[in-house]
Amino acid sequence: MAHFIRFTTIRSALTGIALFLMLFVLYHSFEPRKRAWSCKSISSCMGGNRAPTYKHWDSLPFNLNIGQSEKILSDGTVFHHQQIIGTNPDILVLALSRDAHSWSSDFRSTPRTIYDFIDLIESTDLDLTRVSLGLMTASRNEYDTAKAAVAAFPFARVALFFREGDGGGAASQIPYEDRHRNDLQRKRRGLIASARNYLMLRTLQDESHIVWVDADIVEFSKGIVQTMIGHAGKREDVGIITALCRQTITFNYDKNAWSVNREDPLLVGSVGDSELQTAADKLAETRMYVDEMIKDTNDDDIVPLDSVGGTILYIKASLVRQGVNFPTSFVIGTTWSHEGWIGVETEGICYVASHLDGSKCFVLGGSHHVRHADWS
Repeated sequence: MAHFIRFTTIRSALTGIALFLMLFVLYHSFEPRKRAWSCKSISSCMGGNRAPTYKHWDSLPFNLNIGQSEKILSDGTVFHHQQIIGTNPDILVLALSRDAHSWSSDFRSTPRTIYDFIDLIESTDLDLTRVSLGLMTASRNEYDTAKAAVAAFPFARVALFFREGDGGGAASQIPYEDRHRNDLQRKRRGLIASARNYLMLRTLQDESHIVWVDADIVEFSKGIVQTMIGHAGKREDVGIITALCRQTITFNYDKNAWSVNREDPLLVGSVGDSELQTAADKLAETRMYVDEMIKDTNDDDIVPLDSVGGTILYIKASLVRQGVNFPTSFVIGTTWSHEGWIGVETEGICYVASHLDGSKCFVLGGSHHVRHADWS
């Protein structure tokens, strides 16, 4: 009898533990907030995976004087503008989305939303009254959702654009399932470059710093934006900065950030009409990616690059005012007779900027990184 009671007690305890673990997993997989923060470590799991909180509310006046307007621009774009009167923002954060799918899913397959993206910006601990936010989408539903989302946060200025069929450039013309096909990359990235340029030039006012963030980025390393701004302020040659982009199963996700092998004459000299594909193949074989380049560096280091990715991308705003933008075609090697052989979108912006003062490209060293969603 005693043996039976002891067995029943153990079984009840194990059942209780199993039930607790099942409920814990279900809650953190389907919890109503649908936040992006994934249970990837013991501390984050046991800590309840809390979303960030904005720490600067106490410094704000009780009644903010906020102006809002909406209109249709000359090209048919629907434009919503919101601004706290009297603020003078110096940081502009920009992002493109096609629709709700653009925010992706992470680890627990929980769909992300614009609210998760705002959580991500909030996690930087920036004073949002110093931050302008520019978003462009091809979805009217996402546009309306974004208007409601930004209204709850004290961004100094918000510019929202709804361009039907062009919110994310290529995203509106190339199906999601085809977006990584090699034969479509030139077209896809040219259209993304066009969309980036539209949003950047339409939104930029008097800000000093531009920070691009892809919609499917879910996590920043601590202080990454402040570190980028700090380097741009301390060194006159720094104009464009990116960072390592990780994914759960991929240490270096963004292969658009790299350095050229300058010992190969084919890659640094003139490329003839008959050598374009040869040069592109040679570059693919010999370029060095950022995960190799930042080995043995520390958090205070920056390493020169020839090409950057756009998962997170800092640009000194003065460069844009001087004409730097994202090339919509292969700009490197372009002649009157043909397009170049590399350098579309982010892979060409360093080349475009290279002849201006204070325009060199770099990657942050050490542990600085962003994390990409597990599923796009």
